[in-house]
Amino acid sequence: MICNRYAPSPDPSLSIDFYERTPEQQSSLGYLVDQSQTREQGNDASSRNQTSESHGSVGAVAGRRAIAQGNSAEFAETLFRYSAPEELVMTFPSTCGACAVRCETRMFVTKIPYFQEVIVMASTCDACGYRNSELKAGGAIPAKGKKVTLVVKNVEDLSRDVIKSDTASVKIPEIDLELAGGTLGGLVTTVEGLVTKISESLERVHGFTFGDSLDEVRRSRWLDFRARLIKLLNIEEPWTLILDDALTNSFIAPATDNIKDDHQLTFDEYERSWEQNEELGLNDMDTSSADAAYASTDAS
Repeated sequence: MICNRYAPSPDPSLSIDFYERTPEQQSSLGYLVDQSQTREQGNDASSRNQTSESHGSVGAVAGRRAIAQGNSAEFAETLFRYSAPEELVMTFPSTCGACAVRCETRMFVTKIPYFQEVIVMASTCDACGYRNSELKAGGAIPAKGKKVTLVVKNVEDLSRDVIKSDTASVKIPEIDLELAGGTLGGLVTTVEGLVTKISESLERVHGFTFGDSLDEVRRSRWLDFRARLIKLLNIEEPWTLILDDALTNSFIAPATDNIKDDHQLTFDEYERSWEQNEELGLNDMDTSSADAAYASTDAS
């Protein structure tokens, strides 16, 4: 790890890229490697002629039970406030991200009021107990980005549901906190849970800076910042949570039945910049052939 000299703010000269480890790397680190996966990757040309495993099995109805079995109680409880228990859940084989053993992933599509259609995916590994949940947006790519702003004034606001996509940035101006898009990945949590995860993530990533080699000035700055994060949860004074998502895939639940009556929550749409479209790969996206195919189908 390379020290971020501007922490907890972003370092303009530092970038971090994550990647999937190969079976060889997993084995060298002492993790359990699925031998069938290793053989599949080592057979090259011959593996192309083999019949792939079917990924189309459909699970039972009753999405509430199926998803809850493969996910944390908090995640399942939050999602099913917006989804019907009779949602159709699909199951398909996958590989555990921790131990590389074959496991199952469950997936279903649901519509969240005031938001959009989303795809929920949850997996669990019986071998090592690893659990993972992921939320992906469904439907077309929106024409504009969206900024969601919440003024947190009381304890009830901490219980608001939050959907943060992996393209959303997080800002809390009162403590000069800004997390770039992609930080923490996609989350389904609450306002309190988001702040807690930010604190835990910062401590985990920059924890080594609390060692003996850290000078007192920087140590004091880190401890002060962590204390300011904790104060947010105590609601000693109002503060602002901003989710800026270029793909409008993030959401904060309103406190009222009619979202227009919630004056602490605002939604602002904006035109994406060329740089944002370039980062999302939209500038080079060409759908003319698909549009022509759909047009010819409709005409016939």
